[in-house]
Amino acid sequence: MKYKRIEHVAIAVKNLDAVRDTLAGIGIACDHEETLPGPGVRLAMLPIGESALELLEPQNDTGRTAEWIRERGEGLFHICLEVEDIEASLDELRARIGRGYSDEEFLLRAVMPADQVDAMKAAGPARRGYDPATRPVMALMQELTARKGLTSIRIEKPGLKLELNGGR
Repeated sequence: MKYKRIEHVAIAVKNLDAVRDTLAGIGIACDHEETLPGPGVRLAMLPIGESALELLEPQNDTGRTAEWIRERGEGLFHICLEVEDIEASLDELRARIGRGYSDEEFLLRAVMPADQVDAMKAAGPARRGYDPATRPVMALMQELTARKGLTSIRIEKPGLKLELNGGR
């Protein structure tokens, strides 16, 4: 695989405006900003020569960027490399990783340790949807929160502590 250049370096940040403005102060200007609702991220591209910095700010608490910042703090999120020939590079990766995989599994195996991918496959597909009838704690909480005058709920057992406070 022949790499041509670093296309961009992505940095996960909590406050895109503040980081962008700081970089502008040293002559690194932003030339593109957008919000991507799907992944729940706002991004800014700041070109530097033939490469760029990409600032990523989470727009919700559930996306990958938000999770990354929670677990690792602000900082390097990924490095995007441009290759000479994308088709040849994919063929080379498929030869290294294996040819019998779906595109999704191939991509996972290209960026994750094999044991993690194997564990994900063994666990089966992620559950879609939510059925409160199968979740007795949620059913209990819904029933309790429907009561007038109730301002807090606390559920505690070994390994679990759940406390909700509010008011009506």
